Amino acid sequence: MNDMATNPYDAVAYPGHAFAQTHPAHLATIAHVHGMTPTPTTAMRVLELGCGRGGNLIPMALQCPGAELVGIDLSGRAIAHARADAAELGATNVSFHHLDIMAASAALGRFDYILVHGVYSWVPQMVRERILGLFGELLTPQGIAYVSYNALPGCRLRDLARDVMLFETRDIDDPIEKVRAARAAIKRFAEATDGDTFYGAALRERMKQIETIPDNVLYHDDLNPGARAFALHEVLAAAEPHGLQFLAEASFPNNFGGAQGPAQRVLNEIPITDPLRQEQSLDLLIGRCFRQTLLCRADVALHRGFSRFSLEPYHLAASVNELEEKDEKRPGAVSFLFAEGVRLAVDLPAAIAALRALGKAWPGSISHDELAALALDEAQDSLGSDRAREIGRLNEALTAIYRAGLLEINLEPHRLTTRISERPLASRLARRQALTSQEVTDLRHRAVALDGVVVRKFVTLLDGTRTPAMLLDEVNAFLTDAHASGGDTSALPKMATAAEVDMHLKDVARLALLAG
Repeated sequence: MNDMATNPYDAVAYPGHAFAQTHPAHLATIAHVHGMTPTPTTAMRVLELGCGRGGNLIPMALQCPGAELVGIDLSGRAIAHARADAAELGATNVSFHHLDIMAASAALGRFDYILVHGVYSWVPQMVRERILGLFGELLTPQGIAYVSYNALPGCRLRDLARDVMLFETRDIDDPIEKVRAARAAIKRFAEATDGDTFYGAALRERMKQIETIPDNVLYHDDLNPGARAFALHEVLAAAEPHGLQFLAEASFPNNFGGAQGPAQRVLNEIPITDPLRQEQSLDLLIGRCFRQTLLCRADVALHRGFSRFSLEPYHLAASVNELEEKDEKRPGAVSFLFAEGVRLAVDLPAAIAALRALGKAWPGSISHDELAALALDEAQDSLGSDRAREIGRLNEALTAIYRAGLLEINLEPHRLTTRISERPLASRLARRQALTSQEVTDLRHRAVALDGVVVRKFVTLLDGTRTPAMLLDEVNAFLTDAHASGGDTSALPKMATAAEVDMHLKDVARLALLAG
């Protein structure tokens, strides 16, 4: 890690974008559920180790101007790119440093959130040890550390294909040729195996997955001979000497996702006071291959389980739509479809009203008290006279939906709007990204894809100065110029209509790109 001149991330850039699961607002909510008092994002200090080109930190900085964010990375090119982007976007509250993790020290200060995504499994042991040491040295008393890594036992199957590719490319140094040879090797070997055997089936399945992986990701993630996966208990054992303990997984509360039937019963038999055994058993049951683990200081008293849980402090959100289909066996029930593909029939009137409200508000959120008031007012004709009792029943239903991973909660509302104003404003970051890329960062800290060049152009125009009529004129001027250019415009419409502008505005709002 000390030879910056030979850093492979300078030779081959790793794709960088926002990762919603790392956002401090999300981590703070999980910590709060567990009884911690996390620092609000408005006043937080954030450190990202291995920040790359700043794709994760810069959106946070723009959304939280009162915060201070610091990123370090061994790639000088990545840091230069991050600095240039931050400067162009006016993100003065984030700084980037060309620095080896081994050289990081207390001189950086203390941090409320430390993020390490896509690093731990791909660096030498001494660097992994230093990452955990920095958590212990730099976290504030109520601080939260996020670390992701390839997990066992799931990655043992992935490593079958890595063995093939690493052997076949062992003497190749050029990154482009190395990736080409690796792809050819896994195809050649997988197709030559007996597909009826466990080994042959595993190689063929991984071959299909590799076909969809970008070259730069394959190069860094799978062709790094030093990469390795870890069981959760190994990571926690390494963290313990640094005064750290397991807080939760970033996917909380849907910790048992993928465990069905007997597997679910095995997990239910493990007491909530033994989270390590619960989590490690889950990995053994479903073969998890990637973990996103949260750590905090060992002296923090944590609340495990849901005995003290209440939705009242939070803002709620759900990507959910009401279905027209009816359940003949439950005539009073209404069916809903969640973004995760889950269908749910609900017969509690207040819960039905609440899910309808959340569906209309998406991608925004509604505070618990506001949602409860909306739901009870909407369903008042079907409710009893005891309002407190009805709120309790509503909370019970919503908590069950939350625990199933279908409902989001956040301590802070998302900084976005779904209301289309007279002069709509998309985030500055999305407008800039749309100039050169189909992928932009939304205001929920996710990477989202824009459907085509017209939509990309449309997003760049949403700078808060144009009315829908002006947007229509601009889009049509763009289309006219495009058709006059002599290039291939077969995929472009001849002209846009006012109805299409309205449709685009609604789509942009649903993509969480409109700033409040």
